[in-house]
Amino acid sequence: MNQYSAKQHLQSVLKQTQIQEQILTQSIQKQIEMLNQEIYQLDNNNNLTNNQIQYYKNQYQQQLIQKLKDLGQAKSIPEIKQNNEDKILIYVLIESLLRDQNRELLITSQQYSFGFDSIIGAYGSDQSCLKVSYKNLDFDKIMNDNLLFEEHLLEFQQKLSISLNISIDQIEILGVSKERFEISFQIIRSNHEEIQQQINNSPNTQKFLNEYCNGQIEHVAYFDQARAVVGDLKKGCSGVALSFEDFNPQFNMSWDNFNEKEQRGPPYHRYDYYFPRGCYGFGLKIKNYKNNDWLKMDGNVNEWRILYHGTKNFAVNSNIENNLVSGSRQVYAADQCMDEFGNEVKVGTGIYFSDQYTVCIEDGFAEYIQLGNKLFALIFMSRVNPKKIRQSERMKKKNYFVVNNSEDVRPYRILFHQKKDINN
Repeated sequence: MNQYSAKQHLQSVLKQTQIQEQILTQSIQKQIEMLNQEIYQLDNNNNLTNNQIQYYKNQYQQQLIQKLKDLGQAKSIPEIKQNNEDKILIYVLIESLLRDQNRELLITSQQYSFGFDSIIGAYGSDQSCLKVSYKNLDFDKIMNDNLLFEEHLLEFQQKLSISLNISIDQIEILGVSKERFEISFQIIRSNHEEIQQQINNSPNTQKFLNEYCNGQIEHVAYFDQARAVVGDLKKGCSGVALSFEDFNPQFNMSWDNFNEKEQRGPPYHRYDYYFPRGCYGFGLKIKNYKNNDWLKMDGNVNEWRILYHGTKNFAVNSNIENNLVSGSRQVYAADQCMDEFGNEVKVGTGIYFSDQYTVCIEDGFAEYIQLGNKLFALIFMSRVNPKKIRQSERMKKKNYFVVNNSEDVRPYRILFHQKKDINN
């Protein structure tokens, strides 16, 4: 990263920080309008990296949902009638999110919906960051002096990169918040366990962190961190805003009379597609992309693979805490696999999938929710970028796959599975 690009990178962070400060000075209705506008503009912001876009999107979304609640424009689902299939689906989704992700599902208008991407993408490696707090800085003074702001962040990058013996362009500043001058950042091409090991083995890094932030460095998952942003939505959980218009009934279907599987995919990535027999699929509204080649089933070079994901993430330690040492460790993250260029790389952290929905249920990542005397499970049917799929030899035995970043995942159906025998 040269001096010009580093400066441009930090100027983008400064601009977003100033936008957040400006939003807070407005009325609640004006804040809602500004937050919603910023969320939509982020996807087309060429001055921000994907990691920065995901960081700010999560920040703005959680602020937005609280404002919508304040004005009664985001509400909990009313009482469910068991004879209404769509409402039963929503009920099971609500209960699954509360149980598995501690997130409350709220219904709002289409213009404020987060979309189903915000649910399935929650475990992507671009959906978490590292954070340090420097207590001896005057935030207001730095924010009023652009040069001072850039100098401090650049100095932080330089000193941390030197202490870790890595390139400065591996340290990506995502944002800065006013509380104790908190810097959120990512270390590119390293997982959190590797970073912790580097810190433990480096006296220079320990010395720098002790001087800068009393040695405190946190690993924060966005959907978990969001609780601190929005406060108590429901027993301390964060929120997800969806609209009934996020569903597309035109693409509802079942697969009862289909074969077990068939060959699908582009020439460079042929695979066995296992039909979700025994499930009913609810079509989802899909965002507008440049084209829909990724969704086609004709073997074109841009076709994405079909995989399944529950509301829990595969192979994640249940002891999730907000610190780097015992963060959301993923069992296969350190395994070796091949990337799309034929290079041997580590699987890394990310979103876990299977090519068979039954694996999601049998391995406990799409657990049943009871409604009356019936049991239902939800599985997300998604298209994933085949070039970004990671699978180690150990994972092949379990039919597990990992996609590191949420941008390479596009859910397009929710599968609804009713357990036949509730006693087993």
